[in-house]
Amino acid sequence: MTALVLSIALLGSDSSCSLNQQIAGLCTTVENTGSSVEVGATRPGGTDTGPRTGSSDRGRADTEPVADTGSTCATSDSLLDRGCYAVVILRPTLEDVASFAPASLPLIDEPDGVGVVGMPVNFVVAPAVHEQNGELFDLPVTVRFTPASVQFRHGDGTTREAANGGSTWAALGLPQFSATPTSHAYAARGTYTASAVVRYAAAVDFGRGWVPVPGLLEIPTGAMAIEILEVRTALVEKTCTENPTGPGC
Repeated sequence: MTALVLSIALLGSDSSCSLNQQIAGLCTTVENTGSSVEVGATRPGGTDTGPRTGSSDRGRADTEPVADTGSTCATSDSLLDRGCYAVVILRPTLEDVASFAPASLPLIDEPDGVGVVGMPVNFVVAPAVHEQNGELFDLPVTVRFTPASVQFRHGDGTTREAANGGSTWAALGLPQFSATPTSHAYAARGTYTASAVVRYAAAVDFGRGWVPVPGLLEIPTGAMAIEILEVRTALVEKTCTENPTGPGC
């Protein structure tokens, strides 16, 4: 699982502890009360008091024990000097970032609310990249959601996968009832409830660059009813204007 690496200095936290004691985890404990995450260190003898999470399978914070490299701790400018720092690894999950997710979007159909048996109904949804700032594990974070795909559910038992939310006939420069990558032709008349699901890829930035969150977050659109009609034609002698009582008038 992709991890975000932060550094927590162990030096100077307890003047009564030696460097080796601090590195061994005998003096320093890091807690994250907001996420029920406790970070410890490996004790001598192999007893690990490391990461603990709540009852749910949420993101974790782990530690790696480090070795004393001697005088480099006092002279090194590197924040990741392994002789001076424990490395805290944050592993956010989709559950952790779900509260930052974009809102549900409306589903558009063309023509509006109606269709004809055997002719394409065009479906469009317009997801966009969404970013939101907040806190995660008690740390400032920016969460980004990028649309990855859309699944259209037509209400007649069929679905269609698309790389994006599609475009209107006008935007595509097409006449009505043209087939598009997101259209669907219904085989029988009736009223159908159509919807879609937008899948987003998530990433987090704790100030050290973007780190992807495993998996895709699915957010359903609003549902809509579509009435599919059957069109019949007949040859008549006169138009309905000329003969209002004629067949089909």
